[in-house]
Amino acid sequence: MIAVVADDLSGAAELAGAALRHGLTAEVQLVFAPDTAAEVVCVTTESRSLPAADAARRVAEVTRAVMATHPAWIFKKCDSMLRGPVLAEARAAAEAAGKSRIVLLAANPSRQRIVRDGICFVGGVPLAETRLARDPEHPRRSSRVADLLGGDLAGVATPDAVTTSDPFGQAADIDEATLPVGGVDFFAALLAVRCARRPERAAMVDPAGPVLAVCGSAAAWAQRQDQAAARGIPIFALPPDTRAIDRTLRETGRALAGIGSDAAAGGQSPAQLLGRLAQALGEVISRGAARRILLEGGATAAALVSTGGWTRLAVLAAPAPGVTVLRPAGADGPLLFVKPGSYDWPAALWPG
Repeated sequence: MIAVVADDLSGAAELAGAALRHGLTAEVQLVFAPDTAAEVVCVTTESRSLPAADAARRVAEVTRAVMATHPAWIFKKCDSMLRGPVLAEARAAAEAAGKSRIVLLAANPSRQRIVRDGICFVGGVPLAETRLARDPEHPRRSSRVADLLGGDLAGVATPDAVTTSDPFGQAADIDEATLPVGGVDFFAALLAVRCARRPERAAMVDPAGPVLAVCGSAAAWAQRQDQAAARGIPIFALPPDTRAIDRTLRETGRALAGIGSDAAAGGQSPAQLLGRLAQALGEVISRGAARRILLEGGATAAALVSTGGWTRLAVLAAPAPGVTVLRPAGADGPLLFVKPGSYDWPAALWPG
């Protein structure tokens, strides 16, 4: 078994999708369960928004449980824009895994997210000059890797990655004493270096059935509204009328639901608003009105999955970069299309 410890569900799903494309079977877990036949197990700690000390404790606990099963190797997934307590989590995972050195390569050159001379760029623009500078929870006010990590980097290498070949050079140099930490490009490079590629293990995904797109981000809501309106997709914001959503899905086969544009509505935090949204949409899902659900962002995906009571998700397909199709293991649940919140949905996946 190859083990991944990720800080959110969308990151775990993204790496599981990379494993699938490499020809390996994969499973995403919200609670680590070693009794799996999957060749790659991606466990989410849902720790990105926790204080550093709490995140470190949670990551250490999961990593110790994973290491007790003697995985072939372990990878620590972090956000490509270094959001959350990345350094604290990496150090906690390294200590729990018995590693004395860390190589942290979060850049994804395949997605135009690079590090040059210690500076993060997105699409050629310094990170602090992108919309992520205004991220409501993790504003990126600096573009320097060292500033974003914010701590003692002794024993932590943070190499540049400018071209798609750069992660492969780093992957080839990872030894038993080193914990690899980073994004999907680094993980895919390690798979290429360490595992023979096999035919992709993707399952057939039925394209039929009503589609519910879910946006749990106040920052992305305006853009998603515009995209939905341009396609004639009905839009629902908090507090959602679940019966109206049911009726809309059955009559038109598509709908967009989200927390809306005012994240401070009613004095509630984004997490509280997400909880309300997940609870409401859980009713829609339980009634079987939506057979395909588009979930963007780890927090949104985790809230909906937790509402469904699902802790293990089978990985079915990876239809586009960053997008992974999951289904609750052992359950006749809906298809869950999951992607990181900082990526846009491919146009082909929007409800037509």
